[in-house]
Amino acid sequence: MPTSHDLNGLMKFLSRDEWSECFAEVFDDHFGPILGDGDMEFEELAEVLGDDRVMNLWGCAFEDFLTQDFEGEPSNIVDEYLKRRGWKENAQTRAYIGALRTSVMSLYEVSDVVPGQSPMARDLLRGGEPIAVKEGTATKTLKQWDKIAARIVPVRGKNILAGGVLPFTREATQSLFDCLLDVFGKKNARKLPAMRDEDLRAVASMFTLVWVVDALDKVMNMPMLQNAEGDEFMFHDVRFPLAAGATQEDITARLNGIAGMSQENAQFWNWLEYMPQGEDKPKEAGTLSLDTAMDNGLRVLGNVELKGGFCVYPPIPPSGRKKGRP
Repeated sequence: MPTSHDLNGLMKFLSRDEWSECFAEVFDDHFGPILGDGDMEFEELAEVLGDDRVMNLWGCAFEDFLTQDFEGEPSNIVDEYLKRRGWKENAQTRAYIGALRTSVMSLYEVSDVVPGQSPMARDLLRGGEPIAVKEGTATKTLKQWDKIAARIVPVRGKNILAGGVLPFTREATQSLFDCLLDVFGKKNARKLPAMRDEDLRAVASMFTLVWVVDALDKVMNMPMLQNAEGDEFMFHDVRFPLAAGATQEDITARLNGIAGMSQENAQFWNWLEYMPQGEDKPKEAGTLSLDTAMDNGLRVLGNVELKGGFCVYPPIPPSGRKKGRP
């Protein structure tokens, strides 16, 4: 969720019995078909797709839940929360929560992407002119003409990108259009008509389902990655907490004293192949080889980074943070 809008109070309100049962219905719309077909638990998705992606998916279901009216009174959690607890929130957060109440999930094409600044977003389903979106964090990963499923909400004169954002691949985009055409298209129609807000609200879970199917398909069919020596990659982060009282100068001296460690900047080291490891193993069929080398030809085995009170060792160099070449 956006850090500038604290939804913790609203999420705590979700734990009330009457709302937790309603949320379970929406949650099942978003994930029930996938989990049922794969005989999986929601938590198991994180093992395949990663924690960040799964939390983002949960956010998509939560934002959909905020828009829905249920039988009985109160019928909507946002209306009830603002009535009973709204006085605890600041004006910006109240406006944001109120905007989520009437938000719509749609598919957007982004353009004019400048890191840290507001990109433009064109609604591919409802039409209209591109609009400027106030969002700095997402611009670090978005590229020109990327497609994203998202909720863009007006808050006090600015268009805000809500927390549940799903980057859509070309395949996922086509699948979404095909599904929407099946539901809303006329017989034998090849073009999707302009969508209405109420239609998109009715099929909000379709965005999640299409995205998950596409992501799982790509993960399950991903070729096995090997390094140049023929060893299989296992992606992970190893984090070593720094001892109490340890200074950056102490850690730097220790790391610089290890053979093969090459300091890139104050907090980042490349771990280089110190001695030749023998001939490379033959590659297996259906695998991809991923290897990184410095400009001087030395192979990069991994990285070490000082970050947030930890010494972090990821095995694959993050893009743009090494001098080596892939």
